[in-house]
Amino acid sequence: MPWNPTLIDIFREYFGTNYVLVGIIVAVVAIVASFSVFLVSRNHNVKNTSLFSTMTISSSLWIFIFASLAFCVTFFPLYKSGGDDVIFIVFRLSLLPTLCLGPIAFYLLRKRAVAEIYPFFASGPDADPLKTGSARNRIVPIFSEILSRSKLTNVTLSIVQGESRLPASAALEWQGDKIVAISSSTLDILDDEELRSVLAHEFGHLIHKDSLRKTIATAYKTAFVFDPLARFVEAAIYRQGELSADEYSARLTGKPAALASALIKIYEMISAKGIGIPDSFALSHVMRDHEAGLLSKQPSLSQRIAKLLELENQLASEN
Repeated sequence: MPWNPTLIDIFREYFGTNYVLVGIIVAVVAIVASFSVFLVSRNHNVKNTSLFSTMTISSSLWIFIFASLAFCVTFFPLYKSGGDDVIFIVFRLSLLPTLCLGPIAFYLLRKRAVAEIYPFFASGPDADPLKTGSARNRIVPIFSEILSRSKLTNVTLSIVQGESRLPASAALEWQGDKIVAISSSTLDILDDEELRSVLAHEFGHLIHKDSLRKTIATAYKTAFVFDPLARFVEAAIYRQGELSADEYSARLTGKPAALASALIKIYEMISAKGIGIPDSFALSHVMRDHEAGLLSKQPSLSQRIAKLLELENQLASEN
């Protein structure tokens, strides 16, 4: 009886081939190991590295699987005619998109991610936003001080009118521009030390390249929406960015308690005004304990306060 294979036959043989099966198993083990490092480590850099490793390996695995399926279908006629090398040809061809498609997809989706994460920046800042005299006279010296201490250059400051555009503060580095923005309402409720700590927090985002981290993570979630890890990794990268920026602010200013106080004031202001806030905003979306979880993009308020007070005690003991 002549051999009449089906697509199921080529799929079964392909994914049952030793080098394909071992490669998939190794990738899955690497994903589990990388994510485990994130869960157990206390170092911000190690956590971020493990998250991006998880994202890279997971996205590459999905691309490899889908590319393999597509090439199996494409070369099925050769497989039916008894081509012994079809499985290996499919494997080799599948490796090329595995290496190339991920970076290309992330690059193409980053602009969309910027509009999603930073709607204020996407719509453009107010015209000449620093033309408010008293606000300018107060914030510019503090901003200049933080700019000098951060060693960054060419950072633009913007004061934004209206909480609907920017409830608290944010920072973005995009296409060569570095912008730190703060809402006029936030500026009004903070004293100078709190304002200094908030600006330092936003500079922390610029120092740590958090715009790049966040946009890549959101592009990953958009491109691989079917990946169960996508939302976990994206949310974790956001949370780590906030905690790292908190620590940067605390160490740069030497006053972690000032940032803790600012967080409480911002939370109370936003709660009192009932402002609807996308959870991708940085200091604008301070999470309550019951809201925080593995899928939340912001650490809880109590977690941030606890870490800042711990840093306060640590810095005091060092001095």
